[in-house]
Amino acid sequence: MPRFSDNSQERLDSCHPDLQRLFKEVVRGFDCSVLCGHRSKAEQQKVFEQGLSQVQFPNSKHNITPSRAVDVPPYPIDWKDLPRFHLFAGYVLGIANQLYQRGEIDHRIRWGGDWDSDTLTSDERFRDLPHFELGQSRPADEVVG
Repeated sequence: MPRFSDNSQERLDSCHPDLQRLFKEVVRGFDCSVLCGHRSKAEQQKVFEQGLSQVQFPNSKHNITPSRAVDVPPYPIDWKDLPRFHLFAGYVLGIANQLYQRGEIDHRIRWGGDWDSDTLTSDERFRDLPHFELGQSRPADEVVG
């Protein structure tokens, strides 16, 4: 069974508990690596300048403590294998939906390959395929189960 390396686990530990819960479940069935959880001002500026982020510090969900975003690609990483990123995202979003429905996480999850969550990826101007972030939180009056 896959598990996170110490580096991946340390990065995941910088994230919101819902993201930690989600990816601890995901890695059990689909090997993956955590590239980034929380980002400092310098780290955010660097990824912005490289064109890997659309926003500057402090406007990224990576800049909040704990981080409300995480970058997790399937492992081993092959940046050219786009179908595998889409397959992985579907797996992550499926697990996230199950955890949300069971009341084990309190947020919907949004993927950087489908920012508007309409299940269409062709309408996105900016694709950040390893990016997952907290979306809408559970309404206070919603009954689980």
